[in-house]
Parts: sequence; C-alpha cells; structure tokens
Amino acid sequence: MSDDKVKAKIDLWVSIALWGSCLIIIASGFSLEKDELTFYLLTTLPVVVMIGWIMLGSYYELREDVLFIKLGPFFSKIAYENIKSLRLTRNWLSSMALSIDRIEIIQYKKRFYSGMTMISPVNRDAFLEELKMRCYNLEK
Repeated sequence: MSDDKVKAKIDLWVSIALWGSCLIIIASGFSLEKDELTFYLLTTLPVVVMIGWIMLGSYYELREDVLFIKLGPFFSKIAYENIKSLRLTRNWLSSMALSIDRIEIIQYKKRFYSGMTMISPVNRDAFLEELKMRCYNLEK
C-alpha cells in the first residue's frame, strides 16, 4: 500500500439512509407551488450536495508523516508520531467513518474523547497493518 487514497467503507444501511434522505428531499419539492419552490431549493439543495459529497468524497490516505482523513468537506490529519494505539472496533460513536467496521485511533496528549478517531477503510485489516508500520510510538 503506497500513498494512494483508500476509499471509506460505507455500510449498506448508511447508504440507504443517506441516499434515501436525498430522494425524499428531492421528491418533496415536486408537491410545492412555484413560488415556494425557490425557497425550498435554496434551503434543501445544500443538504443534498453535502450528503453526496460525504458519500462520494470520503477516503483515507497514508501520507509521508500523517494519516489524512477526508469525509466529504471535513478532514483531519493525525501525525504518526502522535498515535498511541490502534485497534479494530465496532464502536457506534460518531467519528470519521461510514461503517461500523472501524479502526480506533487513540492519540497521545489528548483527552479520551477528543483524542479518539475512528475510521472505516474498505480493507481495514490491510490498512491497519500498513498504518502500524508507520506508527513508531505505539504502546506495547
């Protein structure tokens, strides 16, 4: 695995919920009067764009010194030297993941909640092994 982007795994139920929401939002616009439609589009179109961006623009990238995490318009960088521990998890806490099959990343010098990030790469086992090789400060 090189510095290539690794797609985020997206669970089927997440896809159905998010794309279904987009369809409901779009379909609801067909029942509106013409004078209401402009306001409706101005307020709902950004939501649909955001959902699409998250679903289609989410990936993880092992860069030279950092793990780069991209979830649509949101991103995070975690320096390998700051990673304290890594483990597979199925934690439901909100994080930078669209699947329940996750890798939990705990960072040094952070509080528990703010120092924990979870990601869900497509092939999490291979991604975890590659990430472990780059993290030289892991606790034993």
